[in-house]
Amino acid sequence: MSGNDLPQLDTRHAHPARVYNYWLGGKDNFAADREAAEQAIAANPGIKTDVRANRAFLARVVRYLAGECGVRQFLDIGTGLPVAGNTHQVAQEVAPDARIVYADNDPIVLLHARALLSSTPQGTCDYVQADLRDTAAIVRAAARPRSPRGAGWPGNDRLRPGRGCGRLDA
Repeated sequence: MSGNDLPQLDTRHAHPARVYNYWLGGKDNFAADREAAEQAIAANPGIKTDVRANRAFLARVVRYLAGECGVRQFLDIGTGLPVAGNTHQVAQEVAPDARIVYADNDPIVLLHARALLSSTPQGTCDYVQADLRDTAAIVRAAARPRSPRGAGWPGNDRLRPGRGCGRLDA
């Protein structure tokens, strides 16, 4: 992405990734995001608990796959903004040589990811700009052939009402 191609940051309007970041206790959000997040909390008081439970579940699954199943390649689809306990942190805590590929279709999310997410020296952390419905493109860009892999996109269905997911067997 060249300097001319950088996405514009619009802080006047709420953004789903920044709202989610707020619910997780992150700092990469703005007044419009916090206002939208609080409106959602007013309508669904358990949403913060649900989002945090979702994040804890993701960490447990990644830890299990890396530790007990020997998975060394992870796809985090619908990355969102970086917050403590990201997929690469959890996986590489158990398996420092793990390879994590983050995929998101939002250029602002990917800019944050590239700036803030770094790997252990033994592992890798990569980023793919792709729509989560185009799983074949994500797998082509991210996968090592014949390597066990874990993929997750927990929580993304609430952001995509009425849309189906693709298959992850490309």
